[in-house]
Amino acid sequence: MTNVLGFDIGGVNIKGAFVSYASHQITNLEIRSNYYPMWQSPLEKFPKILRKMIKELAANRPIDALGITMTAEVSDAYRTKLEGVTHILTTFEKVEPKIRKKVISTYNKFISIEDSLKDYLAVASANWVATAMFVGTKIPKCILVDIGSTTTDIIPIVNGLPDTIGKTDPDRLLNGELLYTGILRATIPSIVHKVPLRGVLCPISFEKFALLADVHLLLNHITPVEYTCETADGREKTQQDALARLARIVCADTNLLSEQEIYAMADYIYQRQLDQIRDSMTQVLKTHEGYDLQTPVVVTGLGGESLAKKVADQMGFQQIMDLEQELGYQGSVAAPAAAIAILLAEELGGSS
Repeated sequence: MTNVLGFDIGGVNIKGAFVSYASHQITNLEIRSNYYPMWQSPLEKFPKILRKMIKELAANRPIDALGITMTAEVSDAYRTKLEGVTHILTTFEKVEPKIRKKVISTYNKFISIEDSLKDYLAVASANWVATAMFVGTKIPKCILVDIGSTTTDIIPIVNGLPDTIGKTDPDRLLNGELLYTGILRATIPSIVHKVPLRGVLCPISFEKFALLADVHLLLNHITPVEYTCETADGREKTQQDALARLARIVCADTNLLSEQEIYAMADYIYQRQLDQIRDSMTQVLKTHEGYDLQTPVVVTGLGGESLAKKVADQMGFQQIMDLEQELGYQGSVAAPAAAIAILLAEELGGSS
């Protein structure tokens, strides 16, 4: 039996996975997620969060190895990616000095913390590599679409490995492989500048009055429990409060607008978000030879069902699979952490 921890350190959520692995099979998979916006929190609290999550996940069971990936280094908690990668990895070293640790890299393999600190761009925001490599063990050629709270990853996979043009975030943005839209934290002006109101398109305020989480809550794509980020106005995660927040984007309120008008705005914003994701999917298809509508699409993340699968359906893809079938709901929402743990357990032999 091999027990491995996997961590995905995001700028907003820290996700951890504990995997027990034997005879090349997952015998146990446990997930924890901690909402921790790094840019709002003292960085000295980070070690305490890690210790708490490791204790909860391991529950006094032996840990054979610990795998790490991250995206938090791009947050403005740090001045540079180098500073972020260095802080995150050295914190792991201090918290668990005796456990062997590996970091996933854009070389499609694990590397040591020492090598990661020397080659920091190879591990910065490389969590998509872990998910893609795990998916590649199941479906060697496919397109992975992972939509989380903040971003969308569109990752072609061939021969079981990521087939992206870009390796860094800027290059992936340029090639449509990374899109800064997600199911929770995206702002309304990042999707639309006008919404339908009284028979015409009305310009919106560019204030942060509401989030995409409000849109998806109103459309029943997420539950209040899944609305894990803070609301724009600090009020509750209810349908009524979401209606009030969305009304404000046209400088109105729930006395000035009917629920029908606000729901129409929500659906319009949702459709435009689907358009954005579809445009990036189309770009990826055009720039990668050998991929077409017959290529399997694997969806995952909190937005896997309502965004990724919807776009794939609209585009006419013939085979659409949900990673939830393989990892369960919690595992699919925290796919990079789960993938890291499983891949590292397999690398260690899976039966020790």
